[in-house]
Amino acid sequence: MERLTRQQVINRAQASGDLSGYDLSGLLLSNLDLISVRFRSCDLRGTNLSSSNLSMSSFEDADLSGSNMSSSNFTGANFRRSNISGSDLTFSSFIGADFTGAILHEANLTTSRITSAIFEKADLSAANLQMTEAVLVRMNDALLRNIKAYGSSMIGANLAGADLRGAMLHGTDLSGADLSRADLRGASLIETVFVAANLAGADLRDTRIKNTDTTRANLVGAKLD
Repeated sequence: MERLTRQQVINRAQASGDLSGYDLSGLLLSNLDLISVRFRSCDLRGTNLSSSNLSMSSFEDADLSGSNMSSSNFTGANFRRSNISGSDLTFSSFIGADFTGAILHEANLTTSRITSAIFEKADLSAANLQMTEAVLVRMNDALLRNIKAYGSSMIGANLAGADLRGAMLHGTDLSGADLSRADLRGASLIETVFVAANLAGADLRDTRIKNTDTTRANLVGAKLD
């Protein structure tokens, strides 16, 4: 895999917008304007992409593990099947981004904006989603085991069939969310809001429930202690 320098990245991005298949690991690529650039199958391990505009760019099948993606704009970006495990995504915008099948194990998304983003069948196990804006996010069939989502807004989220075992959902707003068939065993649901949420067929055994609001929630077929 050919390795590029920061200046070569800038030049190629301006010339063709295609950086697919290059080794960009560990590079300082912060404070750059790289809109609609293709980074498909790139090695971006440990790369610093902070404070950059990468909206509509494609990171499909790329390795972004351990990278710094904080305070950046990734609106509408494509992260399908990418590896973002252990990366810093704090204070960034991922509105409408596609993370289908991506690995975000232990990723830090604190205070990020992931409204309308797609995480279908993605692995977010042990990820930090505290104070995250995740309205209408699609996480159906995703692995969300042991996530921390204190104080996050997940209104209208699609979490059907998601694995939320051991999830920390203190103060999380899941009003109108679809949690049908979701596995919430061992989850902490203290002051969690499920107003008008769909919990049909969900597994709620061994959960910690206190001051939880289930007003108008659908609990038909839910498994309860």
